[in-house]
Amino acid sequence: MKAALNPWKTVARSCAALLTAGVLSTNAFAQDVAVTVPTSFTGTYDLTYANAQTNSPLTNGTAVSVVIAPGGLLCIGGYTLTDPVTRNGNAHEAIWAESTIGIEIALSSLVTGFNEINVGSTSGTWYGQLQGAKTSTATTGCGSSTPAPDMTKINELFAKAQEKFAQYFPASANAVNQTLDDYIYRAYPGGIYLAINNGDVYVMGGTFGDQPTKQGSLEAILTELTGTQVDIPDIPDAASGDYKLVVTGNIATSVAGIAINTAFPAVTIENIAAPSASDIDGIRDAVKESLQEINFVGTIDVSEVTSTSSTFSFKIAFKGSVTSNGVTSTSDYLLVYNYTKL
Repeated sequence: MKAALNPWKTVARSCAALLTAGVLSTNAFAQDVAVTVPTSFTGTYDLTYANAQTNSPLTNGTAVSVVIAPGGLLCIGGYTLTDPVTRNGNAHEAIWAESTIGIEIALSSLVTGFNEINVGSTSGTWYGQLQGAKTSTATTGCGSSTPAPDMTKINELFAKAQEKFAQYFPASANAVNQTLDDYIYRAYPGGIYLAINNGDVYVMGGTFGDQPTKQGSLEAILTELTGTQVDIPDIPDAASGDYKLVVTGNIATSVAGIAINTAFPAVTIENIAAPSASDIDGIRDAVKESLQEINFVGTIDVSEVTSTSSTFSFKIAFKGSVTSNGVTSTSDYLLVYNYTKL
């Protein structure tokens, strides 16, 4: 008889182990019911993050602006959340989910009035709380005719800025999206901020000054950051030959008021014919023509450095600007072309 019961005991133990391990999460069996948020909650809330847990998307002390608008809308961090629900008969919390990033926002309490907003994952992990109070009844930008921020492009802007201008915007665990009024921003060391407000890009702090300074539209700045690269100016087509060309130098570039100085990544071309001193004028004209094609405005100088039976070198120095999509980038190049006989 005992032997006959053992399989059932084994099944029971297995189920208990699954539940204990959390394989069957609470949310897997959650009963969600659509809820109407009372109009008394409509307005703007200035909140501060607290009780941050492991893997929390925010750190303690992070300031967050939350807007609750008519129609069950909740706007936070550039996201507009819809369709709130209550869960498992809990009438105190209205829950919004953002499935693309796996976050749930739970407003409490629908019964007794605003208390807090809990932040967690859609799988049931609690991350922390937003605490504070409603500061106005305004719902500007949340549920209005103003287009919702394109978070894909905004996050791409932050990533590109951190990649190309790390001296101002270094990537770190603390460089996370935050909101203030209509700004979506990230804070960086030295009191520097990079922000987007209604489709425009702003910088503030450090060398950028103590007031938000508009740099251009999100589309234009992102285009510049995505396309910013250092190209070798064209020179007259060279036939194959018995020289090796190595291009080195330095570049100072400024995009949207943000400066970066870098060493030119050395380029080597084998088996190329070397120009001669008589070709300098032709090289200068070719460089000018190449830069004119990208609307470059500035000064250009090409001059010979050395010329022997086995080596020839010249330098190209140019400084000026290129305007594209309403954004002006400036460049200061000093490149040296060294030809060495193989």
